[in-house]
Amino acid sequence: MPKPEQEDDMERGLLASLSPNEETALRRVAHGISKPKHLRDGSVERLKQLALVEEQDGRIRLTALGAQRFAGGQTVASA
Repeated sequence: MPKPEQEDDMERGLLASLSPNEETALRRVAHGISKPKHLRDGSVERLKQLALVEEQDGRIRLTALGAQRFAGGQTVASA
C-alpha cells in the first residue's frame, strides 16, 4: 500500500497542469525520444519533480506514473 506522501505525489503527477513544452516532452519520451539533448531541460526537470519521468543510463524514460498520465491524455481527441 502506498504511503500517504506517495499518494500525494501520484495525485500531483496525474493532475498537475503541464505547459505545452512539458506536454511535448512527455509525449516525446513516451514515443522513445529519450536522449536529454533532444528535450528541453526545464521541461524534463519539471516532469522529474512530478515523478512522470526519470533518468536512467543517460536516457529519460517514463515512470509508471508517467505512463499512466500519458495514457490518460490519449483519450482526449486532438484538434
